[in-house]
Amino acid sequence: MANRCKDLPVECWELIFSRLHHKSDLESFSMVSKQFLALTNRLRIGLSVIDSTLLTHGTISKLIHRFPNLKSIDLSNFSGDLDPVLVDLANSVSYTSNLEQLDISNHKKLPFKGLKELGRKLKGLRVLTCSNLTLFRDSDLYVIAELFPFLEELDISYPSTDYVLDSVYIASEASNLAVTDSGVEVLSVNMSNLRKINVSGNHLITDRSLVALSMNCLNLEGLEMDDCPFITLKGILSILRTCAALSWISVSEIHIAQSSSGFECLATSSRTLQKLEVSNSIITDEFLFMVANASLPLNTLTLCWCTDFTYSGISKLLCAYQSLKYLSLVQVDFLTDESMDDLSQYLRCLVTIDLSGCMRLTNLTFYALARNCPSLKEIYMENTGFGTKHCFHDDVKNPRIRSVNLATNHYLDDDSLMNVALMCPNMDFLDVISCTSLTEASIIGVLEVCNQIRDLQLDNCSGIKHIGKGAELPSLEVISAAGSALNDEGLVMIGSRCSRLLKLNLENCKGVTAEGLHAMVKNCRSLREINLKKCPQVSINSLNNLVFSSSSLRRVIPPCCSAFTDSLRGFYLHHGCRVYSG
Repeated sequence: MANRCKDLPVECWELIFSRLHHKSDLESFSMVSKQFLALTNRLRIGLSVIDSTLLTHGTISKLIHRFPNLKSIDLSNFSGDLDPVLVDLANSVSYTSNLEQLDISNHKKLPFKGLKELGRKLKGLRVLTCSNLTLFRDSDLYVIAELFPFLEELDISYPSTDYVLDSVYIASEASNLAVTDSGVEVLSVNMSNLRKINVSGNHLITDRSLVALSMNCLNLEGLEMDDCPFITLKGILSILRTCAALSWISVSEIHIAQSSSGFECLATSSRTLQKLEVSNSIITDEFLFMVANASLPLNTLTLCWCTDFTYSGISKLLCAYQSLKYLSLVQVDFLTDESMDDLSQYLRCLVTIDLSGCMRLTNLTFYALARNCPSLKEIYMENTGFGTKHCFHDDVKNPRIRSVNLATNHYLDDDSLMNVALMCPNMDFLDVISCTSLTEASIIGVLEVCNQIRDLQLDNCSGIKHIGKGAELPSLEVISAAGSALNDEGLVMIGSRCSRLLKLNLENCKGVTAEGLHAMVKNCRSLREINLKKCPQVSINSLNNLVFSSSSLRRVIPPCCSAFTDSLRGFYLHHGCRVYSG
């Protein structure tokens, strides 16, 4: 059998590896042989680079030689100077010819020198993300527009530049401080192939920017403009009328009055609109009726933190769009168990629903969704009334539900959570953060029923000390138990049951000591990240022993960062492990 497996053609192995569910499975196969390492490297299309990555390999060019089919590189978690990294990347064009996506978010400024080299040599880049830059202004947009005229997707959201909204000051200095309409206008002229753009959090852009995008970017499909206070209803209507290809629009802080006109364009111009996201806005039933009557190909609808509409409006809308895949109604105060029971009849195609913050909803809504929505995979009911009513699941099972978020439901008890597990036996993600009425009894029961669980979030669950003894949990990769009562006994149980654990969060776990950590790490040989912030019984010396006894650890948050010297951080980096402050 071994010889026959060895003789399988490369194409067969690639087909097998491509069907694996998680990247961690590829890492396991890559350690079997040089042949498997080469195969898994060929299958990798995305690469996230951090400081320790370059410390290990020296330069990014040496690293990317291993991955001939890379299409995406993420440098958002790299804290060093981006310019030399990008220049090195540009000089390795024979290995980056397939590169389509680049993420340089979370840095102080745009790396002009590196981008200039990259733009000169790499013509295939289609997606650029530069979100959360400390300084981002019109001149940066001019550079991007000149260097990458063929970009199709651009994210310039939420720059963190600090300025004062003073009309006199802004008039003369705005373009030197932030992105303005002038920058977007130049961008739209030079980048006519643009299909998606995210300008959220750019506080100085106005309807002028929308007009420019609608006139010059005729292929525009997606537009995100949340937290742009000078964008108005007029600007949104103009882009809805003009952009025939628009399929996705996200907007916030808009006032759609009862007498608002112009949305008739939905019925004629926006037949392609599939995704409509509105948040923190005042909307009316009249608007919802117009959307319902427009016969759009909607598959995603978000109405979060919105006011002034009623059950009548949302009922007609959902009745009109029974093929919705995603629905978010965060903090819609008028929703009740009875109304959700009725609305769930329209949601048979729904895959994801978010009802977080709807305080009048209880276990009964969850039961109705599990019973009436056969396609449902994800349910978010954070901070609701879950647990205030007791109901039996009556053998209702929905095997398609995989992800359940019930965080901050203070009345959620062990019996209610067990009912959820029985209704969702294939659940692989569970979030019960800050559900203070739970004990380990329910977690033990959940893991017995849902033994394929992958991610378990138990932060601030003061009644949970351990996950219990039992069979191996081969799929469990992430446990977050920050602020819980997890202790050494719990760590021993995690070690005995979770051999493939990748990430463990133990922040502020007072009962955790070095003894329990070593017992756990000895069996969790794939562990890559651990958070020990505010763990008073874990010393620096014991952490040193922990890190140097584990070849897999890549990220550590220590009990106290102030005790870490630069030399010690460097020593950890040479071991392949980076120290974070948390």
